[in-house]
Amino acid sequence: MSKKTKVLLTNAYAVNVGDMALVLALYQALKKKGFDVSIATFYYKFLKEKYPNLPLVRELLDYNLLVGATFVKKIFLKANYLVNRKYKSFDVYVGSPGGYMNSYYGLKKCLLPLEKAKNDDKKTAVYSQSIGPLNERDKGLLNQYSQSIDLILVRDNFSKEVVDSTTVDSDIYQTKDAAFLLEPRVSKAEKSNLVAVSVRPWKHDNRSMDAYYELIESLCNRVLDNGFDIEFISTCQGVEGYVDDSKTAMKIKRNILASRPDVVGRVRVNSSYNTFYELTDYLNTKYAFVIGTRLHMCILSMINGTPAFNISYEVKGKECYNYLGMQEYSVDFNDCKDKSMDKIDAFMNNLHHIKVSLYDKILEVHEESLNDLNCFIEKMELQKTNQVITL
Repeated sequence: MSKKTKVLLTNAYAVNVGDMALVLALYQALKKKGFDVSIATFYYKFLKEKYPNLPLVRELLDYNLLVGATFVKKIFLKANYLVNRKYKSFDVYVGSPGGYMNSYYGLKKCLLPLEKAKNDDKKTAVYSQSIGPLNERDKGLLNQYSQSIDLILVRDNFSKEVVDSTTVDSDIYQTKDAAFLLEPRVSKAEKSNLVAVSVRPWKHDNRSMDAYYELIESLCNRVLDNGFDIEFISTCQGVEGYVDDSKTAMKIKRNILASRPDVVGRVRVNSSYNTFYELTDYLNTKYAFVIGTRLHMCILSMINGTPAFNISYEVKGKECYNYLGMQEYSVDFNDCKDKSMDKIDAFMNNLHHIKVSLYDKILEVHEESLNDLNCFIEKMELQKTNQVITL
């Protein structure tokens, strides 16, 4: 009987639907190649309820129990590999795609499982990551952990530059955002006048939330003036104890309505938790376009055929829109109002053309991403261990 290579995607913080999109994209793509893929998460109980058909692996403890000091978490992460028999049974360990390799979130909890796996001679990799910014301490940690990682795939030019300026032992390969492994769809939203707006708080990089509020309110007012209604919705909302962007949305809604009683009834906030499948169905069928601060609201929107205007709070948003050739439709989190109004006007004026050409644009990136996946499999020499022949 054929033996399938067993792959574990680690560090899946997939309560955030953007993170779930990345994990599902890689999971599905590897499965189609004939690999036996599972997903390890600290949010096992929550995700098993929402996604009962996914092959989830429970970390040693659910995340809500992992609330001690950093050294306590580190002990649990080490113990998890040592005592969790199922966790140890895989051939390949892949740090899940995303943007967690920076100094805001810390590297240890992300990369320690790979170090433990490499000690047992397992194959290890990090797939489609944004890397940086990194302080000097974390550059040293990346160097340390890279000695246990066979291959790191970075997802943009900035991340590649960060890695190139840091001493690492891993093989480095540049790809694009892993969500583009998802098959693109044509929009089914016909003559919609509803716009989805995704917001988020962000105070790193000396960002001003007051300037952000002013920017969002100005964009929303311009959208309303053009005859569209607004629904605030995000990849991060509706989960107790987790980041909830709907709270930020409610504040912005109140500010808009305080100055514009004429739009009461035309601005609403969706504060419910939406699974990946629910959210992508909305993005495919419900909205004329999206204004997204969360990058994966934009990416998922475009994959599902709906144009998206980006507000970039980190460099990853700008980098993504650069390689899509859509940089004129991305503004900075703290951009001046006048510059942003010019861009949103151009976006709305060109909306029909963007929508018509979007499928072909995303399909091209999708095919590039599949080629990069083949490169990953080749560089990791996984085709030699996976005996299942796929066409």
